[in-house]
Amino acid sequence: MNGLVLLAGCGLGDGSCIEEVILTYLALEQHHWHYQPVALSRWVPSIDHCSEASGPLRNVLVESARMGRGRILSLESIDPKDFDCLLILGGMGLRANYADQPAVHTLLHAFLDAGKPIATMCAGLDFLRLILGPELLQDEQASVSPTSFCHDSLRNLYYTPAFRCPADLPQVQQGIASMIAAIGADRKKDDK
Repeated sequence: MNGLVLLAGCGLGDGSCIEEVILTYLALEQHHWHYQPVALSRWVPSIDHCSEASGPLRNVLVESARMGRGRILSLESIDPKDFDCLLILGGMGLRANYADQPAVHTLLHAFLDAGKPIATMCAGLDFLRLILGPELLQDEQASVSPTSFCHDSLRNLYYTPAFRCPADLPQVQQGIASMIAAIGADRKKDDK
């Protein structure tokens, strides 16, 4: 499997949730996926994570590179056809930095139109609902725990709550890892 990991900056308040990024990388590597972190290059206001006050402008791609392990690419430089799955991690930066960005909408619809899986967690679901409609995974997500996930088979969307529910790192890791494992297993079935 080859996953595309969409990052929105570095830090829960104005980017991607660092813990969710690291736990996702861990799960992907444990399940032997190849993955590519990407972000959109644009300047946005930052948030001081101590005071929650507005901070200086920062570039989303540059901030995301802090978690990209030197492998980050600009969203504009990739072709969605090269990837089997899109992973949209949580963090408030998704909505603030990407809600009005056509390149991100185009990326999302490329995966949807191709029937390729899209996996998300925490605030990533709010971001998807903003674009695809508020009813998205409404019933499914109501009963899912941090250690599990739910799946909308019609749109091939996966969701685990991560830190949306009270949880510790091992619980969130279990939910992310089980979601990644299920996507890989479903993909193998489709390839047969």
